[in-house]
Amino acid sequence: MSEANQLFFEQASELLSKIEIRYRQADFDDQVQLKKERDRAMALFSRARLAIMKEGIICTDADVEQMKQLQQKIDSSTDVLQVVATIAKFTAFVRSRFLL
Repeated sequence: MSEANQLFFEQASELLSKIEIRYRQADFDDQVQLKKERDRAMALFSRARLAIMKEGIICTDADVEQMKQLQQKIDSSTDVLQVVATIAKFTAFVRSRFLL
């Protein structure tokens, strides 16, 4: 596996962990808003990871940088709508980059 792929997987996994933490820390109403997006992000990442490994896709430095930027957005999100928007950006990126 390429170094960029390894870094991408690490960054994406860390992002998903941060999403999970934000979900678990949220109150019930916010959890309701986050659950669908969180579940979609995790499912899409699983499919993308499989596609990357099965099809020999090589992640780029830009892919790794995108994950870092999304992590920063999650870290700086102050409300649930910002978290949901960042999760949506993650799922759109993963879908367009690795699943089309």
